[in-house]
Amino acid sequence: MSKNTIFKLIALSLPLLFILILEVGLRLFGYGESYRLFHKVIAENGTEYYVMNSGISEKYFGNTGFNSDNQSDLFLKDKTPNTFRVIVQGASTVVGFPFYRSGSFPRMLKHRLARTFPDKNIEVVNTGMTAVNTYTLWDLTDEIIEQEPDLVIIYAGHNEYYGALGAGSSVFIGNHPFMVRTYLKLKNLRFFQLLEAGYQQVFQPDNSEFKVGETTLMEVMAREQEIPYGSDDFHAGINQFQSNIGKIIDTYQAEGIPVILSTIVSNEKDIEPFISKDLEENEFEVLLKTDLPKASKIAQNNAMASYKLGQFYFGKNNDSARHYFQKAKELDLLRFRAPERINEHIINMARTENIHLVDANRLFEKNSKSGIIDNELMTEHVHPNVRGNFMLADAFYKKIKDLKLLDDWQNYIPYEEAFRDIPVTRIDSIRGKLIVQDLKNSWPYELNMSGTNPVRQYNFIQNPEYEEKKAIGLYSGREDWDKVMKEAYHTYMRDKDYQNALRVAQSLISEYPEQPRVYEMAGDICSKMNRAEDAQYYYDKSEKLK
Repeated sequence: MSKNTIFKLIALSLPLLFILILEVGLRLFGYGESYRLFHKVIAENGTEYYVMNSGISEKYFGNTGFNSDNQSDLFLKDKTPNTFRVIVQGASTVVGFPFYRSGSFPRMLKHRLARTFPDKNIEVVNTGMTAVNTYTLWDLTDEIIEQEPDLVIIYAGHNEYYGALGAGSSVFIGNHPFMVRTYLKLKNLRFFQLLEAGYQQVFQPDNSEFKVGETTLMEVMAREQEIPYGSDDFHAGINQFQSNIGKIIDTYQAEGIPVILSTIVSNEKDIEPFISKDLEENEFEVLLKTDLPKASKIAQNNAMASYKLGQFYFGKNNDSARHYFQKAKELDLLRFRAPERINEHIINMARTENIHLVDANRLFEKNSKSGIIDNELMTEHVHPNVRGNFMLADAFYKKIKDLKLLDDWQNYIPYEEAFRDIPVTRIDSIRGKLIVQDLKNSWPYELNMSGTNPVRQYNFIQNPEYEEKKAIGLYSGREDWDKVMKEAYHTYMRDKDYQNALRVAQSLISEYPEQPRVYEMAGDICSKMNRAEDAQYYYDKSEKLK
């Protein structure tokens, strides 16, 4: 090897050596973040668990000041042979918005699986985060594989535009999926975090028009509030979903991990388009009565006109109504509801790549009275209500049974019995309704309220009942959830309202599955209700933990 070649190699290696030394030095001095998905906690009995790192959202939201919501599901650090571990990926629907805790479908699924397999350690780990999309899901894939899941469930697709790093998001670095994925990998390096922090300090001061806490998160995250159907940004959102979900599935399949992929649901009948091209509504109403072909022609390119046609046909011809309601969603310029091509791609992937499918969209249509998804199962535009979340949990429960991922279903719990045993407290349910009421009185539901905080709706509740008082206390931040649940448990027990007391105990079990006392509470209640078999189940769980 010539001297010139040696010198060239040394010259090329010096920058890499400098970066390596800088990286090691930054780590030694504790600079930057590790962005690990899970961190270790130790229970009172010395058992080591993992729980999701709530600070990981900082990796995806940059300098917006926003920290994403997530659940905190404990699972064993060292997986035992008796453990069946499910990891769920997604965004706010997976987290359980607006009910959270036991109102999320992953916790409903865990509750039912645990009752079905009392001798197994059932773990359903929720890694969902509010306002993320498939870029985040892809980024978490390797760490999820490290935890040896027996199954991964994915429910995602609504946030491809306004979720972090999405095509229309305020946290945006480009529309090419490869570039964004490379950026996320570089974010794990401390020297890159240092460079990015310096760049943002100089070139990107935090001067955004809206701040979290001053308006809705939806407005904070929406950079491109108008994305026309068929535009470059429209196709960019679909392209990033297809690219990312393909990478995610390929990675899991290469490791032999089963995946259940779900279509996603949108409220089509009871949600008007958020932003539409201008329409003279009075004139259009006249056209509906006098010139339907002309009205239909206008509706081909106008979201509000299409929605009005859906209303016109509803009850007369629901197939036509469904067509126009769906068209209105597609033409809506503000893309908080995923376009149909997302669900079409999910279904096509399931058919062509041997992926297990739960068609939640079709399920919700079948269980809606009119066959069109509406407020009967949804809280607002994309988040299911308690019954809707239970339906999702039920669909995954049945799919796990069909796939024979667990043996011996002799304790199979039928739909109606499981529905009666939903572990959601009235307090959490009312709090969720308060959240939705305020959401619907803010942007984008009330577009003229941009950048303002609406008056909280609970201020208008006259003579609130006990559960309403507690829900208001939680929502306003004046009361702590743990203390509210403890008080509610004793209140219900004093009043011999054992059914509501049991829901409180079950919610505490979901939140603190490592604590024997909460199982004892549930066992004591079941004993008072003369449910001896259920009481024994909870007592046995408590003894095993001890």
